[in-house]
Amino acid sequence: MTATEPATADITARIDRIEAVEAIRRVVHRYFHTFDKRDASGFAAIWTPDAVWSAGPGHQVTGRDEIRQAAEAMWGQFGATHHWSSNALIDVDGEAATAVVDLHAFAQGPDGDWTQTAATYRDEFRRTSGRWLLARRETDVHHTFILPEPIS
Repeated sequence: MTATEPATADITARIDRIEAVEAIRRVVHRYFHTFDKRDASGFAAIWTPDAVWSAGPGHQVTGRDEIRQAAEAMWGQFGATHHWSSNALIDVDGEAATAVVDLHAFAQGPDGDWTQTAATYRDEFRRTSGRWLLARRETDVHHTFILPEPIS
């Protein structure tokens, strides 16, 4: 072993961590994009086969098929949705990772009224066959407001 090998190993590990954080960030963003664009296959593809999704109190589903069905049921309740994330804190530990992500979401109900929701996602990720996937997402809803009529 030469004097440069430990430094090279350290840099390799650091680069792997940076790449993992960026890949996880992209999964977080893909969640929002595929949900808002109602891309059922894309939405299902970001989850591990045994994933657990808790979209709110009393709304927990397990596995890609149930997650896809739950998303499709939600899409049937909303005219449109728009999600924006912020303050993502991602921690990587080997082949697993956790994240806390804040979000604001707007949703148009069947009556045309819009709501605004502030929430926090508490996520677990797993690297599976070289890809980072959501293994668990729990949702803490802070508040939801019905928005006033827009100004024309």
